[in-house]
Amino acid sequence: MGDISLADVARALDAMLDDQMTGQARIAAHLVAAAEAAGHGPERVIETLSAVVSATVLDECWITDGEGVACITTVRDASGAPVPFRFSPDPAVQPQASAFHPLLSSDPESDDVVAQGAQVREIDNEVFKYVGVAGVDRRRIVQVGNALAFEEQALQSGVYTSPVMTAVLAAFSEPELLASARTSEYEEIRSVFEGLLAQQMIVQATLSARFVAAAEAAGWAPGEIDGRLRRIVRSTAIGEMEVVAKDAGVLYSSLTSPRPSAVADLPHAADLGPIRDGTTRVVDHPTGPRAADGALWKYVSVADADRPRFVQIGLPTADSSPVSPRFGEARSG
Repeated sequence: MGDISLADVARALDAMLDDQMTGQARIAAHLVAAAEAAGHGPERVIETLSAVVSATVLDECWITDGEGVACITTVRDASGAPVPFRFSPDPAVQPQASAFHPLLSSDPESDDVVAQGAQVREIDNEVFKYVGVAGVDRRRIVQVGNALAFEEQALQSGVYTSPVMTAVLAAFSEPELLASARTSEYEEIRSVFEGLLAQQMIVQATLSARFVAAAEAAGWAPGEIDGRLRRIVRSTAIGEMEVVAKDAGVLYSSLTSPRPSAVADLPHAADLGPIRDGTTRVVDHPTGPRAADGALWKYVSVADADRPRFVQIGLPTADSSPVSPRFGEARSG
């Protein structure tokens, strides 16, 4: 088994964050649409999203109106008021944020997305990674953001540098990796990526629970909610979404055939006891072959903070993915 460039590791992290944050933004877009349909005003939606930010690794949400004005944001100023912001189409005015302005022209039926590499933002010169999607109910920008430390790592190869590299290297427990441009520590890489991916999927599950609660408050029928989950899956890397009553069965699912109906029908059903009895809030299922078909999948199950149910998110995984148990074998083969 050979070694791997840390530049490739950083690229893999960029791609993983793009995929996972796209899923988060899509779910947030449906959440906002459902909340507004339920008559929830901006302050209540901000409270909902802020609760997700407080409970997960997600740092920020920005949702605009049709003119690009951020009417909903989890970012507060020193007085506690939402930070005012308007997206400009002019890169000379907003070198970072202007990239998202074209989303205002996207049709709500589109799956348009802008995934941006980590860079300095306009409002405070901090380094953030943002992904934005088009609104699903009307023309708007729905954006999620993650903060990253700004310490670009100069690789010996000189072919790739990124602020994301800092997050990769900081996650490794072996200090000697920081001084090397290559590593053969495949299991260490896999462990780090598995943990980071689980955190991102927990964000998705937490947002999904809030979306379903808002959709129910809006009076949406189960078929409409199922359809929304299917649309999220079709337009993201997410492979499967279920909302499950702890003492009953599957309430909503992105699957149609076969559609799970009972907890026993879910992947990792035998491991769900702690989340069903309230012992734990999160069950992080290790990436591995599914019993049903042998395909590699990653699952997380997250309890709803307000209701006796949980959300399970599933992600199909390629052999070459850094979270795959066969990661090193796939690269050397």
